[in-house]
Amino acid sequence: MAETCVITEETKKVAPKLIYLLKRLLDEWMNKKLCLIDQPGFNSAHLPLFMSIGKTGISNNELAAKMNVSKQATSKMVKELEAINMVRSEKSADDARVVMLYFTTEGEAFYHNLKDQVAALENQYKKVAGTKNYEIAIEVMLKLVKFHEDNNCIE
Repeated sequence: MAETCVITEETKKVAPKLIYLLKRLLDEWMNKKLCLIDQPGFNSAHLPLFMSIGKTGISNNELAAKMNVSKQATSKMVKELEAINMVRSEKSADDARVVMLYFTTEGEAFYHNLKDQVAALENQYKKVAGTKNYEIAIEVMLKLVKFHEDNNCIE
């Protein structure tokens, strides 16, 4: 049986708790809505990496940096996505040491399907919070991410 999220007056404005709850609920939405869209083998762990590849492709090194993970972790996920025919890799025409990642035809179609589902969710968010508040929330989250990227290694 699913747990009900109980937020009391005392805890409702504690940012880490709210972020944790939102992430957990978003993960649940992704697992139910996104990752079961006619694509066996695709899971929520693939989603951020997959969506970061984009339609124009990206190098494995750029993807690792963009995702803030090791090149080895990125390579492992890329191999999983290649195994389910979502992504293909090829040597860069400019530098043979660089491996570029691109969507397969099936991967590109899936990418567009995912984007449509996420856009629908964002539209629901805008209805709930208002478009201006949603845009402000996104800007605030980007600033908080940047803060942590810049300061998490400082003791």
